[in-house]
Amino acid sequence: MTMPGRAFHERLREHASRIGDVAAIVAPSASISYGALEVEVHGLASALRSRGIGRGTVAALTARGEVDHLLATLALLELGVPQVGLASRDPPAMRMRLARRAGATTVLGDRPDDAVAGLAWVDLGAALASGRANPCGAPAPEVDASAPALYLTGSGTTGEPKIIRFAQRDLALHARNHIDFVGQRVLRPAHVEYNNSKRMRLYTLWQGGTCVLADGSAESLHSQCARLGVTWLELSPLHGADLLAASRIEGRLPAFTSVRVGGARVPIALRRAIMAEASPRLFVSYGTTETSFVSVADPTMHDDRETVGPPAAGVIAEVLLADGGHAAPGEIGEIRLRTPGMATGYVGDAAATARHFRDGWFVPGDLASLGADGRLYLHGRKDDMMIMNSINIFPAEIERTLEAHPAVEAAAAFPIPSEVHGQIPAAAVELREGCACTASELVGYARGALGVRAPRRIEILASLPRNAQGKIVRREIAGMIDPRKVGE
Repeated sequence: MTMPGRAFHERLREHASRIGDVAAIVAPSASISYGALEVEVHGLASALRSRGIGRGTVAALTARGEVDHLLATLALLELGVPQVGLASRDPPAMRMRLARRAGATTVLGDRPDDAVAGLAWVDLGAALASGRANPCGAPAPEVDASAPALYLTGSGTTGEPKIIRFAQRDLALHARNHIDFVGQRVLRPAHVEYNNSKRMRLYTLWQGGTCVLADGSAESLHSQCARLGVTWLELSPLHGADLLAASRIEGRLPAFTSVRVGGARVPIALRRAIMAEASPRLFVSYGTTETSFVSVADPTMHDDRETVGPPAAGVIAEVLLADGGHAAPGEIGEIRLRTPGMATGYVGDAAATARHFRDGWFVPGDLASLGADGRLYLHGRKDDMMIMNSINIFPAEIERTLEAHPAVEAAAAFPIPSEVHGQIPAAAVELREGCACTASELVGYARGALGVRAPRRIEILASLPRNAQGKIVRREIAGMIDPRKVGE
């Protein structure tokens, strides 16, 4: 693969000359080859320049159509115009705040209702039509691959999202360090306006793979994978659970389809169920928005400890104890990371930057251990760790224990404040369909496995609350429990 450093439009031009007939994008309505994509993107870039988008512009991009959104993303990269995506799922007030925090000067969108007061508006549909009518346009401007190009938002479960800035050079490094998608057909069902989906599309195109966009009709993922020859199915844990449910009706995925699940903890029970009922080619990855890809566990690594695999080439992962010393193999501490093209801070948030970016390292706040086998194991968030009578209790340990119970589909552990003990562990569970179990039975089961680290109270919920990325929102669950009813 070519060394990174060049701009995306140069990479697309290279693909157009070398693999021009290969499909770059396969969408429900159309298939676009690399040759056609390069022409389309250049035409749109020229049309945007004629509408005042160029040097000095920061664009806020919003588009419901996935192909249009991706074309606009690539056109802005060709122009060297920094961009921030505005997700249609977010409330208008949050979209407005995000655009202004990123320093946006212009909104590029397909619906006038998405305009932001005080910012210029450029109609994406009209620009696309103009670009197609005049595909040659003006030559692409010189682009500094080290200049700001893409603003992504952190995916925290609470509060205002953090803004993270990347250059095209960083994105190229991320793509090179990622799973090899060369010649692969990659489907991620989530919309391109989601951070992980946009990055996955960009990595696929940088490498010369094919982006398969999900059909929004009733056609199942199984059918789409078979019909479109999908070789990589990229899923969040939430979509992984959906895939499993569908597989119990439709059977296994095609033998040529590998599945990768990442973005949040993937319980061992879910891993084994997916391998048994959907695809034996299951990969589980770990990464952050700030660092991109960190590690991946291949199908041979799904043991009881829920590894996310060894750090990838070029990635340095260290586990530190509270005193700053390095943890021994198997010892739990706080992980710090150094990866190719990693971010260096948050836009407009010096306090968060100082907290998470230290001496060239990114400290995500995750608890982890490194096994003697070199594999990385996650144990939850540092902020979620409970301390009861000076005993460290890790939510992931409680969750894995409860999820080993035959009646439990998913579990979430969290602390309850206690004047006597400091914190008391509690948990909530979601039961498997058709299974029955009482909270007291689960408390006894957990106590037998964990002793004093077992939750004192367990709530059985119809479903655990999750955010848009499929991550369980522990704080929302904790707010449902009256601490006075938790035994001391």
